[in-house]
Amino acid sequence: MASSPVVDIKSKAQFEELISKTPYVAIQAHATWCGPCKAISPIFNKLATENSSDTFTLARFDTDEVPDLSFELGIRSIPAFFSFENAEKGKGLAGANPAALKTLVEDLAGKSKAGGESEPAAAAAAPAEPAPAPAPVEEKKPEEFSTKEDF
Repeated sequence: MASSPVVDIKSKAQFEELISKTPYVAIQAHATWCGPCKAISPIFNKLATENSSDTFTLARFDTDEVPDLSFELGIRSIPAFFSFENAEKGKGLAGANPAALKTLVEDLAGKSKAGGESEPAAAAAAPAEPAPAPAPVEEKKPEEFSTKEDF
């Protein structure tokens, strides 16, 4: 059986080295006793097989084995996923949501293939047409009250 394309992180130092040397990294925080973690791990492995490259790595760590990394990332529930771009923490995802995980991984993979700029970022950089002026608002005068009964 072939080895997994997912890097197993065993220490905070290994994590820091990985994000400093690899421009794009997706991390899975899991535990051996976590049912949802076990359910989504095959999907994470498949995404790693389809998307890993020299500039994009998928990795995982066990929150029980590397508690200092769990603390640093602010993990409150697992599974949890994080993206890192040039060693900076980006988007995160909590829970076993295959569609959201696929989006997170494919977005990072696209950025790594494009040399750092995804399609949405490129579109945002293009000059936009000015927004149309808002329609004038008709000003209404407040009604006057003459007696207490009018309230």
